[in-house]
Amino acid sequence: MKWTEKYSVRFHDANANDILGASQIFKYVQETAMRQMRACRPSYTDLLNENKALILSNMRLEIYAPIYSYDEIEVKTWACPSRGFTTTRSYEIWRGNELMCEGNSVWALVSVTDKRLLKVTEMSFDNFEPEEPLALDKPVKVRIPSEVKMSLVGEYTIRYTDTDLNGHMNNTNYPDMIFNCLPSPDSFRISGIAISYIKEAKIGDNLKIYIANTDGRYYFRSVHEDGSVNVEGEITLEKME
Repeated sequence: MKWTEKYSVRFHDANANDILGASQIFKYVQETAMRQMRACRPSYTDLLNENKALILSNMRLEIYAPIYSYDEIEVKTWACPSRGFTTTRSYEIWRGNELMCEGNSVWALVSVTDKRLLKVTEMSFDNFEPEEPLALDKPVKVRIPSEVKMSLVGEYTIRYTDTDLNGHMNNTNYPDMIFNCLPSPDSFRISGIAISYIKEAKIGDNLKIYIANTDGRYYFRSVHEDGSVNVEGEITLEKME
């Protein structure tokens, strides 16, 4: 069952080019999913009350055209058939009859206290009436080729305002963190992004950010001080006119 929410894009969600960045788009699609969960149950709070949480593992969005402040958009999302320890969710953003963005995400059901993976059958999602995921040309998970040489481009320390109810950096904040480390970010918009979330970052954690440019495709990786990978993935850019 597809769930739809209508929004008038807020002025303060747009960047200096008056368009939504990837982090803000992440927020709109995930807000829509949260509203479906609240209406259909279990909600995110219901899960927490049972010591469970859905943790984002992988997400890919293809952004076909800029979305501007005060645009009237419809955001659609739907849960997909689940198996094992993961569940998939798809998204679309429409402006009138124009498809602006689409993507898939993969979530893991975990125990909050010990981070143990749980089978998705341990929580009923029947109320969501699952539908098949979008058939995108690119996989939701990116594997950075081993031969790619990454260069250190910046560092970032996690602050209180980066975090959410889970006590770690909210997944929607990562695109901005990475984008701000790219050359001339004010001259480009993100046309595609895929992120794999590997190890959470908490308040005070310092991340080193590495990037490699391969023919216009930017691979990225953020790394904890102990050398463990925080997130990694790829970004494609489009020149702003």
